[in-house]
Amino acid sequence: MKLNEGGNIFKDADKNPLTQRINRADVEPTVRWLEQLTGLSLVDNMLGTTGRKETSGDLDLAVDVNKIDKDTLVQVLLKKGVDKADIKKSGDSVHHKTPINGDPANGYVQTDFMFGEPKWQHFSMQGGAENSEYKGMHRQILLSSIAKAMGYKWSYKNGLMDRESNTTLDGGKNPAVISKTLGIPIAKLNSVEDIIDSIKGRPDYQQLVADAREALARDNLTLPESAGDHAPVGTAAWFRKFV
Repeated sequence: MKLNEGGNIFKDADKNPLTQRINRADVEPTVRWLEQLTGLSLVDNMLGTTGRKETSGDLDLAVDVNKIDKDTLVQVLLKKGVDKADIKKSGDSVHHKTPINGDPANGYVQTDFMFGEPKWQHFSMQGGAENSEYKGMHRQILLSSIAKAMGYKWSYKNGLMDRESNTTLDGGKNPAVISKTLGIPIAKLNSVEDIIDSIKGRPDYQQLVADAREALARDNLTLPESAGDHAPVGTAAWFRKFV
């Protein structure tokens, strides 16, 4: 199976990508090879749709920032013989040009070691459903739209935040608190489809999705909705379900 290009960090002198997409069957063996290379626990820390869809554009792996920092990981990779040109840093991530299944003959995939709190990252950075047209970033856009309409701010890194002070709310990284504050059951916070299904009957629905609708349109996407499917109920009555 010929794969299209994947991550876009590693390029040659002519700006051609040096990495490609990876087949689902190759994801776990490659991540296990990375575990041997780095000494990190990675198979249980795959984020988003890594290993869940037929192919992945890159490998998104959570790394506990309380156990190792970016510079230390870079030094670990260098000591294991990884070429300096195959390692890059940006933001909270270390990127590695990874041989698929540990063998350069199979081509390379971009690995993003994403530093943070793995338990939180698993919740906040969930990807789209396996056969969904929506990606994890579209879920982030929708959550941000909902939070803004309710006077809050959403950050995949910092959780639910106060818009004025730009600080994380008390319990703003607790899924139960996020669920209660936004009025969306925890089980419905996993994907764009589930979130829309949960809120489309709310009287403030149009305000909640206004920013998301505009942002998704730029990707030629529309929301998976039929707002008239559920008759709106009074706001007070609706929120009593979550108290």
